[in-house]
Amino acid sequence: MNREGAPGKSPEEMYIQQKVRVLLMLRKMGSNLTASEEEFLRTYAGVVSSQLSQLPQHSIDQGESQPGAQ
Repeated sequence: MNREGAPGKSPEEMYIQQKVRVLLMLRKMGSNLTASEEEFLRTYAGVVSSQLSQLPQHSIDQGESQPGAQ
């Protein structure tokens, strides 16, 4: 994946997209987001929906346990 820059995207758009992705990953990992971070995600709901489909899936999301875990 080329991270040097996306054609047709401004630095501000790239920043918003990256911030949304980081906040979503933090939330997915169980971190509590601040009120301002939650507001940011609500403000950029369109970006959020496109980023959600790109988040990696983890075994914890499917409720799978690790071998040997009780």
